[in-house]
This record gives sequence, C-alpha cells and structure tokens, in this order.
Amino acid sequence: MSPALVARREEKGFSTRAVHVGSEPDAATNAVIQPLSLSTTFKQDAVGVHKGYEYGRSGNPNRDSLERLLASLEAGGAEAIAFSSGSAATATILQSLGPNSHIVSVSDVYGGTFRYMTRVAAANQGLETTFVDLENASEEDIAAAIRENTKLIWVESPTNPTLKLIDIKRITDIAHTHASAPLVLVDNTFLSPYWSSPLLNGADIVMHSLTKYINGHSDVIMGAAIVPPHRSELSDKLRFLQNAIGAVP
Repeated sequence: MSPALVARREEKGFSTRAVHVGSEPDAATNAVIQPLSLSTTFKQDAVGVHKGYEYGRSGNPNRDSLERLLASLEAGGAEAIAFSSGSAATATILQSLGPNSHIVSVSDVYGGTFRYMTRVAAANQGLETTFVDLENASEEDIAAAIRENTKLIWVESPTNPTLKLIDIKRITDIAHTHASAPLVLVDNTFLSPYWSSPLLNGADIVMHSLTKYINGHSDVIMGAAIVPPHRSELSDKLRFLQNAIGAVP
C-alpha cells in the first residue's frame, strides 16, 4: 500500500475504519456481510492462473479482509499479517531474524514471549537476548546493550503484567541512530490501536495478541504483525514465513 493511500485512508475516523474497512459488499452477491470462506482449495484455470487464491494456508478472502482492517486501524500501517495466536506471531518474527542474532528486550516481557526467547529461539537458532529495564535505563545504557549483531529491540508498553510504560520514541531514536540500526518492535496488545500508535513514533513492527483487547470477547485466539510502508521487504519476509510455517488463523 502506497504512503499516499495510507494517508488518504487515515483521513477516515477510527470508528469508520473499524466498521467499513475489510467489510466491502460481497462481489458475487452484494451481501453486506462477507460470507465465510471454508474452502481449503481454489480452482485454477491453468497452473498459477487463479483469482488470487490457490490454497487456504496461503490466502483466504476472510483473512485478507481481517488483515486489511488491522492495517487500517494501526495508524501508519501498510500491511498486516495474521497468525493463529500472538505466540505464533512472536515465533515467526523472531525466526525472521535468522541464526545467531541478538536482541534487546524489555526486562519484564510477557511470559510466553520470554519463554520463546530463552527456551526455544535460544536453543533452535542461537538467539541471544539481553533484558533491559527500558522504562528506567539511561539512553547510554540502552545503547550499550546493542551489539553488532543486534537485529531487534522488543518493546511492550504497557508491559504484561506489571504495566510499565516505555517511551517508544526514545527507543526508536536510540535504535535508528545506532550503527547496528536494529528494528524496533512494539507489542501493542494492551493499549490497542485505539490508544497507541507506535508506528507513528518510529516503530518498525507492531504486533498484537488479538485474543485480548482487539477481540475483547474471550472467544478468539489470534495474533498479528503490522508493518509500515517503508518496511515492505520485512513485510514480504513475514508474509513468506506465514505461508511457509503455516501458523495461520
């Protein structure tokens, strides 16, 4: 999605986007509620010739609608990639960093994220994590935690469950002026796009456990990552891994 299109889209209010984006009338029937697409397989007129869908893991009309909606709600977002859970989004993002990478993480990160960083990614891909109190640490201490192979700074604000508040702009300024230029991810689960817009403060990825405040009804487990227009290569990589790993909703 082009930056100009992102800007035009965000001229509409949050409530308007929440109701209408991704909920266009069905092209076949003009039904105002999109029908559920339950098919795993889509007919091809020839090899690779189809109407945008070939296999349910790779794409589905309902998932596409959800992803358009999420990208529209997260101010500054261009692409959203949906996953079967917040933990699946976490795992896919960390796998995208490759082997023997280093990350800096907020010290009281969500327990499931801590578990994946220290017990799964550490063992399977050699990921090293330095945990820092990003709320209270000085800029010098945060910069000192960044190494040559630091690929990502992982932020939650507020943190789960201690509700520490992180100055996102301060973290992105430190990251993007450092020689290693790590990406900055913000887990925006607790505030949701209604109250917080990390991409507008320089974040490179926003992730959500949609299970919590975005869904809000305790009846869905799902996750998502949202990426701004200038990170299209990152979006393409996450989209590839979404399909290759298959942790789709």
